[in-house]
Amino acid sequence: MKNDDVKKRKGTKTHKIRAWGETIYNCPYLAAVIVTSVMVMICSDELGIRSVMKEVHAQIETIAGGVATHIEPSDQPGAPDKTITEDAEKQDHNDEIENENEGECKDKTTKGNIQKDDITNKSDHKAEGGSTDPIKEADSKNAENTGKMERISEDGNNRDATKGVTRFQTYVPQEIDSYYYSDAGKIALTTEYPYRKENTSYFNDAAFLGDSRTLGISDYAGLDEADFYCDSGMTIYKILEPEGVTYQKTGSKVDLSQVLAAKRYGKIYIMLGMNELGYGNTGMYLDQYREVVEQIREWQPDAIIYIMANLHVSREKNNVETEFNNININDKNAASALLANGTDIFYLDANPLFTDADGYLNSELTFDGVHLYAKHYDVWKNFLLEHAVEAAPTEQNGETGNAPAGAGDEMIGGTAAGADGETAVGSGAD
Repeated sequence: MKNDDVKKRKGTKTHKIRAWGETIYNCPYLAAVIVTSVMVMICSDELGIRSVMKEVHAQIETIAGGVATHIEPSDQPGAPDKTITEDAEKQDHNDEIENENEGECKDKTTKGNIQKDDITNKSDHKAEGGSTDPIKEADSKNAENTGKMERISEDGNNRDATKGVTRFQTYVPQEIDSYYYSDAGKIALTTEYPYRKENTSYFNDAAFLGDSRTLGISDYAGLDEADFYCDSGMTIYKILEPEGVTYQKTGSKVDLSQVLAAKRYGKIYIMLGMNELGYGNTGMYLDQYREVVEQIREWQPDAIIYIMANLHVSREKNNVETEFNNININDKNAASALLANGTDIFYLDANPLFTDADGYLNSELTFDGVHLYAKHYDVWKNFLLEHAVEAAPTEQNGETGNAPAGAGDEMIGGTAAGADGETAVGSGAD
């Protein structure tokens, strides 16, 4: 009986196998499904075949590496193994390359951020909680200026020239919610340099570009030797535009781009930024300032360029509820100071001569909280004379002081009577 039961069970299994075989043979679609499923499992590595192969491969490499280490010993007793030394040298070389590339990537990222920030629209800028910070973005360029002044060789000759240093005094910045500016957290200081003290003849080949504060220097500093191109309301965005700027010796408008392309100057002073406080943001201001300086450099390759800081306003005029305040002025000043290279571009800050202990324009020196009384421009003139840099000889197109082509005879400008009967230029903010 037992043998019969065994035979029956074997017969049943055989019958089932045959039934499956007949089913698969008669249903090729089912066979295709099974084969496909198996192939998918293998390709997707659901069975873990790849991981097993990788582990085996790693073990083989480890064993082979150990054999290689012992196969090629150094010929010198006590010397490190040749293979190990070569591997270490390769690793050190790779690490150096990675470090260099890392720094390069950071520099490229920084430059990219500056360009992106400069064209950020107002809504995006508001969302970021204030203006972009071109000063922090450009800190890497100015890190070199934190050391002592160094001697460098000028291009094109063997004469040594001293490189100036532009430093920044830092402080804890305030949180500013403005599209137009942020708190720079630092104050740009006059470029450190062994300046020479000159007399007014130093300005025989000088040009001043600016707004109403520059107009005040023109009217009251007694620098008749220099050419002044300035207007109340002038901005860094308009100074080189075809609409022109007033040439103060004739009072007529001239296209400054044509003047600077035709007439050679030894020194060029620029002071612009007050009228930009509520226009664009500091990133845009820096970008435009850089373009203007680069364009002037192209036209005037031998000129010394002085970037003059904008004076602060008085405590009464300072308004943190608007853009017209000293934090914004400082933000613009610190940005423009980044353009000073200490060789042919210098940053000059006359604020310490006119501000009080809290950094406000001294109310006793101004009739409107913005512009100086006429008698105080002498102080400014002396500051400029004490911060002179030797410039290359220039060849004037005509005698010094001659009016540029196109200058007319109509005089533009005027004066206003300030408090206590003192004469002052301008009538409030530009």
